[in-house]
Amino acid sequence: MSIGQSIFRAVLVLLVLFLFAPIVVVVVASFTASDFITFPPGAFSVRWYEKVLSEPEFIVPLGNSLTLAIAATALGSLLALPAAVAIVRGRFPGRAAIETFLLSPLSLPTIILAVGLLFFSARIGLSESWVGLLAGHVVVTVPYILRSLVSVYARANREVEEAAAILGAPPLRVLWHVTLPMLRPGLIAGTIFAFLISFDEVAVALLMTNSDTTTLPVSILSYLVYNYDPSIAAISAIQIGLVLAVLLVLERLVGLKTVMFTAR
Repeated sequence: MSIGQSIFRAVLVLLVLFLFAPIVVVVVASFTASDFITFPPGAFSVRWYEKVLSEPEFIVPLGNSLTLAIAATALGSLLALPAAVAIVRGRFPGRAAIETFLLSPLSLPTIILAVGLLFFSARIGLSESWVGLLAGHVVVTVPYILRSLVSVYARANREVEEAAAILGAPPLRVLWHVTLPMLRPGLIAGTIFAFLISFDEVAVALLMTNSDTTTLPVSILSYLVYNYDPSIAAISAIQIGLVLAVLLVLERLVGLKTVMFTAR
């Protein structure tokens, strides 16, 4: 092994440790028996998990976050899919401008976007409603799905679709049996990103939620204003577990490596 390879591996190990160390600290600290967050814990206990799982203050917002993330991801996929097909295969004036407009939320600071959505939703009568909150999350998540779809579809073989059409397949059959399988890697990658972004979104939810639609990140932020106990570490560890569970289920069902990085 050369010196360059050794340095590269050392830097890679340090980078992985830098990224994972905070997660390890949070998870370990969530098992402390102390009334305050300590690391390493002097004694271990699951008392904070029992508290979190019995508190509506956390469980209800967790359900709201999951429902909102699933709905925003599903609706965002329905909007991004035809947009990606039109942008890549379409030939019409303003195509580049439309793509830039749809991807523009990625270039805006989230707090600026949230303030704009707040004023716009108030103007159209959706302020502090679940529909307005969902619309805000869709605006945030659509660019992630669209960018993944456009990236995959732009590299797909157009001749396969043309061959299916020449052989007599109607447009909808070509879309279902040819186009969608080619888009599957980008769609799955984009929906994973969209779900995680929506589930962890703070700025938009903070400005557009009410007492009935409070999401978990907003609840955690409000709790931290007046409390500093390991409950937050416990609910954060539960969040991490949920995300890992989703990824493991997807890996078991479809194989993330194959689906996300191999276009078929």
